[in-house]
Amino acid sequence: MAKKAVDTKTLQLIAEVKKQKSEIARADRPTWRTNCSFSYLEGSSQTTNLQVESDVRKLIGIAAFVEEKHASYASAASSLSVESPPAFTWCGFSREDWIEDIKTRLMKIQIAAKRRKLEVLEERLNSIISPELRAQIELEAIARELNG
Repeated sequence: MAKKAVDTKTLQLIAEVKKQKSEIARADRPTWRTNCSFSYLEGSSQTTNLQVESDVRKLIGIAAFVEEKHASYASAASSLSVESPPAFTWCGFSREDWIEDIKTRLMKIQIAAKRRKLEVLEERLNSIISPELRAQIELEAIARELNG
């Protein structure tokens, strides 16, 4: 492959890595819908903090628990012929809020893995940049700083 083609391809890949890192940065600031303090027993001091839990199996188990409690609540209300039952909540938050926060946490776990992968790719790209291309990139960065 000619040097010019390699430099062009390298620049394209660097731009793609930067784009994906930018997307990660935007997604890395979630809005939580619950207090993120989940307990299998309402009012218990033994809680799981969703913001730091990294065990995907445990997060799925929490979601399954909330889904089951929600289904049981709806079934009980129906069995008791309650026409307009109060909305289901667990530890003060709706089923939807818990599920959304679990999805958010799972997304953050995946983002962390993707960030690590992008850092490795960026290092590999930096190791193959030709001196001429490195000088061109640096000149463009300096020009941006002077103009912006």
